[in-house]
Amino acid sequence: MDRLHDSPAHPSPSATPRGQSRLLEAVLASMGEGLMVADDLQRLVFMNPKAELILGMGPTDKPVSRWPEHYGLYLPDQVTLYPPERLPMSRALRGEVVSREEVFLCNAERPAGTWLHVSSSPVRDETGEVRGGVSVVSDVTDRKRFEDTLRSAGDKYRSLYNNTPVMMHSIDTHGRLISVSDCWLSTLGYERAEVLGHDSVEFLTPESRRFAREVVLPEYFRTGACWNVPYQIMKKNGEPIDVLLSAIAERDVSGKVVRSLAVLIDVTERKRTEGALLESEKRLRAILDNAPTVFFLLDTQERFLFVNREWERLFHRTREQVAGRTVFDVFRPDIAEALHRANRDIFKAGVSVEREERLAHDDGIHIHLTQKFPLRDATGTVYALCGIATDITERKQMEVSQRFLAEASRELVASLDYETTLQRVAELAVPVLADLCVVFVRTETEPLRPVAMADHSPARAAAVREFLQRHPPDPEAPHGPAHIVSTGSLETSEASKGLLDPLGLAEERWALVRTLQGRPTLGVPLRARGRTLGVLYLVSPAPGRTYTQAELALTEELGRRAAVAIDNAQLYCSAQESIRARDEFLSIASHELKTPLTSMRLRVQQLESAVAASRTLPVERVAKLLEVFKSQLQRLSHLAEHLLDVSRINEKRLTLRPEELDLTSLARDVTDHLAEQFQKAGCRFELLAPEPVWGAWDRLRMEQIMLHLLTNAMKYGAGRPIRMEVTSHEGRARLVVEDHGMGIPLEAQARIFERFERAASRNYGGLGLGLFITRQLVEAHGGSIRVESEPGQGATFIVELPPRTPTDRA
Repeated sequence: MDRLHDSPAHPSPSATPRGQSRLLEAVLASMGEGLMVADDLQRLVFMNPKAELILGMGPTDKPVSRWPEHYGLYLPDQVTLYPPERLPMSRALRGEVVSREEVFLCNAERPAGTWLHVSSSPVRDETGEVRGGVSVVSDVTDRKRFEDTLRSAGDKYRSLYNNTPVMMHSIDTHGRLISVSDCWLSTLGYERAEVLGHDSVEFLTPESRRFAREVVLPEYFRTGACWNVPYQIMKKNGEPIDVLLSAIAERDVSGKVVRSLAVLIDVTERKRTEGALLESEKRLRAILDNAPTVFFLLDTQERFLFVNREWERLFHRTREQVAGRTVFDVFRPDIAEALHRANRDIFKAGVSVEREERLAHDDGIHIHLTQKFPLRDATGTVYALCGIATDITERKQMEVSQRFLAEASRELVASLDYETTLQRVAELAVPVLADLCVVFVRTETEPLRPVAMADHSPARAAAVREFLQRHPPDPEAPHGPAHIVSTGSLETSEASKGLLDPLGLAEERWALVRTLQGRPTLGVPLRARGRTLGVLYLVSPAPGRTYTQAELALTEELGRRAAVAIDNAQLYCSAQESIRARDEFLSIASHELKTPLTSMRLRVQQLESAVAASRTLPVERVAKLLEVFKSQLQRLSHLAEHLLDVSRINEKRLTLRPEELDLTSLARDVTDHLAEQFQKAGCRFELLAPEPVWGAWDRLRMEQIMLHLLTNAMKYGAGRPIRMEVTSHEGRARLVVEDHGMGIPLEAQARIFERFERAASRNYGGLGLGLFITRQLVEAHGGSIRVESEPGQGATFIVELPPRTPTDRA
């Protein structure tokens, strides 16, 4: 095999195309798989011996669609014939690649049944059009039985070869024929007397005669042997035949050559079929080159004899460039050493092995599932090793990713305390995805807060946490966590940008944190229900190690699951808060409803007592009792109306009926009706409305807005002045209600416009709905409401309305 790439004047038989073809045939016959090739008309055009042995049947002229019933191919249930359209070869002819499809074989030759793995791929021409398909068939039921059968067949072929009659002759020291075999004579057509005593080279063609005298014979008489010398001999009728001559010398006691014995093998037929064999070799190479897996051959010195096109594609070297080189010449030392140990064990043990191997690709280390098996010559001696490798990196990565996500998911649902949960997830990400993992979450008081952090170095994790507390990410930075939150998009960087403030890092105390500078980073937004809740930020384990597409997808999925966990935790807290608010509302509502009912019940009891004591009652007393009834009934009516308004708002049934009206005139009407209530509350009232303010508004709803704001001012500013102002401001109507009551704390100013919320304690009464309804009514008119207040300094509510109302909403 070492002469495959040499070009001597008279190449050895093993270097001829026939020799190369025999090598490929030996590969296909010795590998643990069968090969079948079909053309685009579904005809079987090639079937190697292993396929026949595995299937128990030879080639057929039946189309691929008839193979299941012909060969006995069944689905894994062992009773249903394999559907022709699902057969791996059928799918390959449609341009599909099929890997390790399980097929059950049962026929007259295999009555016990055999399990097969079938891999198929299309064979395409230079234009990419499918011209056929190739199937690799593996017997996974009884590989040992297959090997024993193959070995037995090899012994039979060797025995047949050794007992076949061949041409033989002997020559003396002058090169003259002194004996010839019957086969020699019958083959060349001579009588023994016609040849004995003649120079052996006389029967060669002129070219072979010259080669024998100038090269072969001098070397033979010097060494006493020659092997497989290609000659052409002329028959008596002038017809040339091709032979391979091997000879050994017989020496006397002094070591001098006295005679020789030569064996001549007729290879004429081989020469005649050389063209066909060359075409066959091309076809076999096409099969290997179009296979979806890597094929390679190594000699006993672990030098490459052959690699297919898939090998060339993956490792960017041609078969000519690697021919004669070892794994140490092709792969980096650590990988080559592991491959060498495995190859050495196979040559030593002489058995097939299936193992996972790490190989370097352009984008990093890949895992290959490799089948390696020895090739043996006619004597049973191992002369080469064949390897078939499939890249399973994606499958291995998927398995690792699924395990990682499963573990992360278990942590994410373990608790509704999302900060503790996110800390566990951050720790899982190190070192699988990062050297440092930081999880930021948005809060009401902070745009980004680091709630979880993990580093392979606990000391550095603590230092990074302290650094981020002192130097949080710049919210205006064009890169980093803040930018990810604002855009809601994933971000990668070759050198960490936006996470660590460069000015802050200049301090000597942050030397440990500075070790993270220049690292590639990956940040993914934590998004749930259309909202960005935070950022999952990773720093690569080493400078220059960028994140792969698989790692990007894994981190995005982890971010999605973490976001759902955060959202669920926040929803749970919100639900708990809503339950608290509901319980508080029910308590307040029951109190508010009970108060007027108690008052009316007492008045009814007084009325009953008075009626029982006297048949007639003074009109004044009855009038006072009725006044109380009227007041309490009005109070109940207001409570019911508030609840109805909330119901309408929730169900989006709040309807506006706009009309042209003067807000100034409406304000005077409302305040006139409240004059008595101002007097009872001890509030001096001032209305500032110097000119008409016209617009299209709902009269009743505008009255309701004014009443809510004024009664609210009387409740919390009793005994103190109240002022209402109605003006036009920059083309919009402005309504301002100012009191001098207890005021509203800054932290409560946004909350008081929500349902069931109040700025003060429940001692002031009410359901906490007035300002909520007011805000809804104002916004329904296309306006806005806000409050300006300080504790103890009163409150000013400012309503701004457009001159025209938006389209009514139902």
